[in-house]
Formats: sequence, structure tokens, C-alpha cells
Amino acid sequence: MPTPTPVEDPSITKLVRTQFVLWQAGSVNKDLYAQQVLDKLSDATIAQTSKGLAQLGALTEVVYLGPWIEPDFPPGARGFVYQMRCTIGNVYLFLALDPQGKIATILFKNRLDVETVTPRPSPPPA
Repeated sequence: MPTPTPVEDPSITKLVRTQFVLWQAGSVNKDLYAQQVLDKLSDATIAQTSKGLAQLGALTEVVYLGPWIEPDFPPGARGFVYQMRCTIGNVYLFLALDPQGKIATILFKNRLDVETVTPRPSPPPA
């Protein structure tokens, strides 16, 4: 049976689009971020991330891939995964919102992580 297509929330997609463009420009609105993110969000981190994202070129498309679930999310947090397609390259944006609607996590990755599955050894012959 095919997996159903994830349903995107247009308000989250709009937030993701805006945040990505602001990160590319190096102009992050810190009021939208939860304190645990602000504690790690130095000007140097913003500048370095901005430089990398800007090299991807102009944003052309935002594709919602589905929910993002992490065991260490705070209770009530919701996570989302998007592919940000740009004129020169693509990047994945992982975003989590806390129950108050603040950005609790934002990550930019070059590729999706794939879970490694270790095959079970075959049982010994009887």
C-alpha cells in the first residue's frame, strides 16, 4: 500500500520560506526563537550559516517532505522537514516549534540522514 502524501500546513511553509530567506541574508529575527536556540545563536554562527546558504542561490521552491519526530523534543513540540530548492543547489531544512510557537530547533543539512539497519545473522543450520 502506498504511503500517503504528507499534508503541509501553509502557515508553517510560509514561516519556513521566510526563515530560510532571512538566514540566507544573515538577518535572523531572534524574537521568533526559543531561549535554548538563542543561547547557541551567536553572530558568528549566523554569519557562517548565512554564507553557506547564500551560495545556493535564490530560493525557487519549498517542498514539504513530512513531519520530523525526535525523542528529545520538548513535550508538545512539532517538527517539520522541507527541501529548499535554490538556483544553484538544494538543502534540507529541519524546523521544530515548541508549544508556544517559538522555533525550538532549526537545522540545515545537505542530505537526509538514512537510518542504518543491521541485518540479523542467519540462524545456524539445523
